[in-house]
Amino acid sequence: MIKKNFIVLLSILILFLNQIYATYDYVPRSADIDRSPKNILVGSFIGGRSHLKPMLDITTILSERGYNVILLTKGNYTPSSEYPTVKQISLGPALNYKELMKSHIHKDVDFNGMMKFVKLSLESYRENYEKYINIAKDNNIDLFFCDTLVNDVCLDAAHTLKKPVIGFSSSIYFTAPVSYKSDPLYGCNISLENEPFLKRFKCIAMHPFQVYFAAHSFIDQLNDIRKKINVEPGLIALGNSPRIPFYLVDGFFGFVLPQSLPSNVQEIGPVLSDDYPPLTPELSNFMNTHKRVLYVAFGTHFFTTTENNNKLLQSFIEAINKNIIDGVVWALVETSKDSYSSTLNLTDGTQVQTSPILNNEHPHIHIAAFAPQFSILNHTNTKLFFSHGGAGSSHESLYTGTPMLILPFGSDQMGNADKLKSAGVALTLYKFTLDVNDIINKIDFLLRDENVKKNSKRIEILSKINSKRKYRAADLIEYILHSSSIYEGIDKEFLKEWIPAESRMGFIKKYNYDVYGALLSIILGFIGGILWVTFKLIGFIIASSNQKQKYE
Repeated sequence: MIKKNFIVLLSILILFLNQIYATYDYVPRSADIDRSPKNILVGSFIGGRSHLKPMLDITTILSERGYNVILLTKGNYTPSSEYPTVKQISLGPALNYKELMKSHIHKDVDFNGMMKFVKLSLESYRENYEKYINIAKDNNIDLFFCDTLVNDVCLDAAHTLKKPVIGFSSSIYFTAPVSYKSDPLYGCNISLENEPFLKRFKCIAMHPFQVYFAAHSFIDQLNDIRKKINVEPGLIALGNSPRIPFYLVDGFFGFVLPQSLPSNVQEIGPVLSDDYPPLTPELSNFMNTHKRVLYVAFGTHFFTTTENNNKLLQSFIEAINKNIIDGVVWALVETSKDSYSSTLNLTDGTQVQTSPILNNEHPHIHIAAFAPQFSILNHTNTKLFFSHGGAGSSHESLYTGTPMLILPFGSDQMGNADKLKSAGVALTLYKFTLDVNDIINKIDFLLRDENVKKNSKRIEILSKINSKRKYRAADLIEYILHSSSIYEGIDKEFLKEWIPAESRMGFIKKYNYDVYGALLSIILGFIGGILWVTFKLIGFIIASSNQKQKYE
């Protein structure tokens, strides 16, 4: 009875206290900052969706917060329907990727091949630099957001005007290189963890010389141009540059091989848009009536040989005939319909005419000049993505949980292919050894293997969680905008909280080699002292013994 009365009294007391506290007005926490209008310049020399789209997806968030965004690149990239708040100023005609890629269609695109883009950037450097400077002054630019691949003109303009600059890249390796990772562009695997000594020696010791001999003449040419227009000499930006104090990298763990990152390098990927173009009625009808669709797309710039096109088309037909898949959507962008033989000889001896297929007369193959990629990948009936392995395509495929069969052509695609294969969500092909049976077997394996399905689901979850980090990227840009205003430009205090101490300490101090050297000296001295005393003691004992024997 007493216990019951105590509980009743305690309940009444709690209600009474709640009533008292309810009369107080709590002050809400505000995270708002003073967002006075500021101007951001987004710059890219290479251009293209894989370089520009994630940057514009980030700056669109900043546009919604009241900042002005100007895009400076080649060609005309930003249709008003996709990025209506971004103003574009063109640097001239877009790069002719088709002509650039023709010379590499029959060979690997290695680091030396990438120097073609460096050469193109040098040819237009002076003209583009003047445009950057004038546009930055006319529009009172407060911050430069620069794609870091051969985009020295953007970095140099920011450096000259003493404006804060943020670098953007899809590659961790080039932005924050470490000794246990490499890239297929140098003939090395993405991970050196299990490589034998000779392979590691080549990739670690010889690779810097390879880069130097490929780039040194271009660096000299660029610095000659810089001197003529009073720009401070420096290196060429190939993914990183000492002129960039802060980097945003469009990558995420699960896709990128893990490594420790400096504090001024932030992974903020996968950067994806909030909205994508829907399926056309024709595509929607095709997708809804086919339950196991293979989607094929090699990006907007890459293509292969006629022989390979024939092998690919034959593989798809035979995979349909064997009921491995029941439909193919093929986005033919750079590949013309005359890049195929008129007749294909199937492995069972039958012949197929290609013209009706390419004109969409085959009931189970849909050819499209353009396809809304994300909407296709996101459709429940899309079971496999046959891709070149570009960064944007890889991110969209991982986000939708779609396994990949990858045919890399060059650039970052070879490294992406290796990463996806390591993650257990993809298999790769080699453009010089394409084989119809190999393609069919790999399609069948990727569709049936339970581990591929589990890995795809796991990375789908990772992708969706990490896709929110583009808002983190916008927050970081916003902080740097306001931080530079506080310090009235760039001085020794600017971004000191982001710059790791190791960048100022030098090689010996950075790794504490002086401390370890001193410690080793002390240890060796101590051991030497003990040995010296020991030898002296032994000598004394021996001498005493000899003297004793002499007197006896």
